[in-house]
Amino acid sequence: MSPVFFILITLLLTSIVWSVIFLMAWYTLGKKSYSLFWASAFMCSACQWGTILLRPYFESETFYWLLAVSFSMGSVILGTWGHSIRARSPIKIDYLLALAVITLAAVYYYKAVNVHVGLFMSLYIYYDILLLLINAVIIIKHKPKSLPAEIGAAITYTLCGVCLFIAATTALMQGSQVNQAYLDLYTLINFITVPTAHVGMAVFIIFIMASDLAQEMQKLAMTDVLTQCINRRGFYDVGQKKLENKLSCEQHVSLIYWDIDSFKNINDEYGHAGGDEVLIQATKRVRACLNKEDIFARIGGEEFVILIARDSELKAKQFADTLRTTLASKPIEYKQQFINVTASFGVIGIKSATIQIDKAIDLADKALYIAKHEGKNKVVCNVT
Repeated sequence: MSPVFFILITLLLTSIVWSVIFLMAWYTLGKKSYSLFWASAFMCSACQWGTILLRPYFESETFYWLLAVSFSMGSVILGTWGHSIRARSPIKIDYLLALAVITLAAVYYYKAVNVHVGLFMSLYIYYDILLLLINAVIIIKHKPKSLPAEIGAAITYTLCGVCLFIAATTALMQGSQVNQAYLDLYTLINFITVPTAHVGMAVFIIFIMASDLAQEMQKLAMTDVLTQCINRRGFYDVGQKKLENKLSCEQHVSLIYWDIDSFKNINDEYGHAGGDEVLIQATKRVRACLNKEDIFARIGGEEFVILIARDSELKAKQFADTLRTTLASKPIEYKQQFINVTASFGVIGIKSATIQIDKAIDLADKALYIAKHEGKNKVVCNVT
């Protein structure tokens, strides 16, 4: 048996294994839809290698080519679809599907109607190259700062595209009739590129999924389960970085420390479930008033902090007062009962770039303490 046979068997088996791995990843890691697309892409790839292995059993050479080409393009389309879902890319898959149908029709035409060996061997590869490069762009533009796995995947897709471009162009140079020298070179390039890229792509996609999972776990560790705000740990991390960044841009930065007035009485009267509902609804009202850049965190039972940048310290105080009136504007409904909710606010303007976030919280807490002792449902400001 020829080495080509063993390469095809290896590609068939590894494609099936990768497909099963991605299917298991879909089932165990949150059932992300893009994992299913990647599993389907590798299964489609397995069908392609199986079709090539079964070539001697096909009565129609044209049908064999159309089936193998369909699986090849289908594998790349499904992979691209998976990447576009993960990256929430605006790319139009419908257009890629339409282009695939046109390419398949062209392959049929140059294989069965107006025979041109170079064209029917190369056209579908050029289509695959286009999608590989689109994948590289989708991956690298997914985030402002790409993960190492994303960079590796983008490079792999690009290098694979370049190598396949050489292979497709070599096939095209045959012209209308088979040229054995070009065909041998085309086969050599293909069987060096495809197995290497096959493994490389799968490995980097696995690393991408692992990186995504690690980021999700980190996000969960920094998120308050009840209110979906950042928790204390997250605020100390994110807040310090944001504080230094905003002060370096000479923005007016303020920290608002607030808590719900008489929250213990709410818990006593309505139970902890009622108290939880108050926290959930109160944070929803506050979140609706925030800018995208504001950092909102729950750092205690009914205690919250917000790091904001506004045009002036006066604007920060006015914003805190807006939050106060928003919370008190109407009662919160719980089991056909209405709970009146107010909150007190301590606001500090931060001018020193060297201040630590925990120190800023302590100063804002002192302002909040004054607001509580002045009768609650108030805003008190201080400057550091």
